Amino acid sequence: MSPFNLHNDFPLLRFDQPWSVEKFAGKEELDKQVNFDELLLDKVGSGEIGPCLYINSTPRCLVVTVRESRMSNFEAAQQVLAAQGWPVVVRCTGGSCVPQGSGVINLAVIHPKVKGWHLEDGYQLLCALLRELLADYGLDATTGEVPGSFCDGSYNLQVGGQKLVGTAQRWAGGSRDSAAVLAHACLLVDLDLVEATEKINTLYSLCDNPQQFLPHACTSLRDCLGTRNPQTTEAFVAEVRQRLLLMTKQFFNISG
Repeated sequence: MSPFNLHNDFPLLRFDQPWSVEKFAGKEELDKQVNFDELLLDKVGSGEIGPCLYINSTPRCLVVTVRESRMSNFEAAQQVLAAQGWPVVVRCTGGSCVPQGSGVINLAVIHPKVKGWHLEDGYQLLCALLRELLADYGLDATTGEVPGSFCDGSYNLQVGGQKLVGTAQRWAGGSRDSAAVLAHACLLVDLDLVEATEKINTLYSLCDNPQQFLPHACTSLRDCLGTRNPQTTEAFVAEVRQRLLLMTKQFFNISG
């Protein structure tokens, strides 16, 4: 079997500029942390930087789409959720509301748009990368919708019929030379999914949105591993992030 790498699996994403890993510098306000990959998308599109990866976790919050921010009573609902320790942040990427926090790891893959690269290719890339990571933990993940899960989609990664990874994309710049692609994956590592799902349901109820989600439609990497992992949340998330970083750096041939 050929090695799993950019050259063999996704040759269209080989660019003259090398891939890099970008980091969020400083401790600025929450919305800037959540939307940092959008800034990277602009920089890649303008040619300021080359193709890049961004791996991060944010403080606890709910992240909603621009469309959802137009729901009725949204600003009042934001205040209610913020008072409960769940601030609500708006971003351009994503299908619908998702929880974020120290137990969630996000992977953003950002690159110039190339001829022959399609929306499905971006999802397949994300799923291939995260499936490889999960296989390292002895998990066989498959793609598909999971009824009852928040931000459901055809390119979820699921284990045992429960959603473990969500994916989304944003393409910016249209057909211009400055067009760029942001492909984003959200891995649920270790968090209280009952509480997180309840907060999303609360937001929707306050905004007169009848849609509600089921906490057990999703799972976390911690729950998938069970007693095989006695680490604290902080140590476990740090280990998963390091594994993801090393695996993606090898895949994209990033040195350093």
